[in-house]
Amino acid sequence: MTQSLYENFDDEKRHAAAIQHLAAIARVPVEVVRPLYERVLAEMLEQARITTYLSIFTARRVEKLLQRIARTNTWPDSGDEFTVITA
Repeated sequence: MTQSLYENFDDEKRHAAAIQHLAAIARVPVEVVRPLYERVLAEMLEQARITTYLSIFTARRVEKLLQRIARTNTWPDSGDEFTVITA
């Protein structure tokens, strides 16, 4: 059985809103942003002790990742560390 990334329905809505926002500002489909966001979220959840602001921190990292993708015009390899992103 796989564990959900979201604690409850409100948590899922909060993350969905962040995904929608990122897709809008990056001008890419939600279907492109969601897997990136969820991968970064999963990585951050492994180390998070407090999850209150996790949607904000995850969104910031995904935004940087999307900027890097746009700037370099390259998609990260599946083995790339999504959470270690520098501008």
